[in-house]
Amino acid sequence: MSAGSSPETGKSDLKGLVIPITEPPVVEIDTEATAAYIRLRDGKVARTEPYDSKKGLVMLDFDADRNVIGIEVVGQQEFSIRELLKQVPVEASETVLNQTRYVAADLQPA
Repeated sequence: MSAGSSPETGKSDLKGLVIPITEPPVVEIDTEATAAYIRLRDGKVARTEPYDSKKGLVMLDFDADRNVIGIEVVGQQEFSIRELLKQVPVEASETVLNQTRYVAADLQPA
């Protein structure tokens, strides 16, 4: 579901990563796939990396400068921003999280 997923997907060391969220995210929800994509900022995806999560599949999209621009979470039943972000280490203010927008995933026909 993550728009712009890169073929350059591979394991890497993400220990110590804390994702700063400074702008209100947009959560694209796909209830059929029980997945959500949290768009943190606009940008071109340069690399997609798996994040080791205990609760489901989590993929992080990075731009060319190694900034996380999106987070894909698969296997969720609850789509609130706080529930989705329990899977990854983030730094965000309540004010920013309270401004999160939720939209239906823009699914393209296969």
